[in-house]
Amino acid sequence: MRKTWKITIIAGAAAVVIVTGMSMAFNFIMDKEWTEQRAAVLTAYEKTVLSKAVKVERFVAEKPYTVITGEDKIGQPVYVWVGQDEIHTEMGSAGIDAAQAEAKVKAAHPEAKVLRTTPGIRSGQLVWEVFYKLQPEGKPEQHFYDYYAFKDGQAIDTLRLTIQ
Repeated sequence: MRKTWKITIIAGAAAVVIVTGMSMAFNFIMDKEWTEQRAAVLTAYEKTVLSKAVKVERFVAEKPYTVITGEDKIGQPVYVWVGQDEIHTEMGSAGIDAAQAEAKVKAAHPEAKVLRTTPGIRSGQLVWEVFYKLQPEGKPEQHFYDYYAFKDGQAIDTLRLTIQ
């Protein structure tokens, strides 16, 4: 009985040490990204009409951007793209929203499973990037990126990810 308790206590202590170590490692690895996101949000608060940040994401194409989805002082949706040397702001009413971009994918591919939808800037144009997967009959699962113009939802491009 005594030996069982010792093993249980040692195993519990080892588990606590492992979980704590993993948590500290995760925080160390993510600290730079979180610091950059906080700085981008503060810049957006100072230089745009953004008054409430709801979602912060990274978008990387030709240049990396921190994209902040939020609201202005009267609760209207606002999108802010913060790059290294630029800031771009658009009101939500100036274009389509994420749900409309996802609906365009679903209209073209009803069986698609949308994994992520992100506003971005690609080739100097404001876009919605919709990442989704399809599994055609008898074929392996395939992943796609569809790009739609932020302003009017016009389809721009589709990229298929391949493993070769």
